[in-house]
Amino acid sequence: MERTTVRTMTTDVTGLGMAFGTLEEGRAWAGRTSQRKQAWFPIDRSMVLYYCSLVEDANPRYWEGDECPPGLLMTLGFNPQWTPEHLHRDDSLFALNVPLPGHHIINASTTTELERRPRIGDHVSIVEEIVSVSLEKTTRIGTGVFITSLTTYDDQHGEVIARNTNVLFRYDITTGDHTGRTEEQP
Repeated sequence: MERTTVRTMTTDVTGLGMAFGTLEEGRAWAGRTSQRKQAWFPIDRSMVLYYCSLVEDANPRYWEGDECPPGLLMTLGFNPQWTPEHLHRDDSLFALNVPLPGHHIINASTTTELERRPRIGDHVSIVEEIVSVSLEKTTRIGTGVFITSLTTYDDQHGEVIARNTNVLFRYDITTGDHTGRTEEQP
């Protein structure tokens, strides 16, 4: 069965700054590593409490102690919603820089391995590696590729806090006409 693609645009509808290219260009990124980046903010008590409130985590070690929920580490790689222009950085998720077709993303899985629990006061640095980019797959939600990345979180002393393996599905929506056509939505 021949598969056709309706290409209506090559812009990032997510607003996340995704790069676009061919499957071959994207697969060539396997093994690439980002530059080390410092998290915008050190882990502090208010950050921990806001995170716990967001995910409804009532663990007293987080609400009353100095420990930090491991999931908070993943948020440290995101840029703030706004910064003054002179502080702007173009270093959000490294996997979004992989040039690929596909205008939509969904997280497929994530696994975190802790060397130690993150703590209030940690100044975290982040390095991301593209481990693999799959061949094209068709799922119920669309046709695309799975990007596997490994993020390493270090503290201010260069000691590893944790490693996170994440799988992101980048895809275009497959039309329901069973011809295999994909539709890139604005």
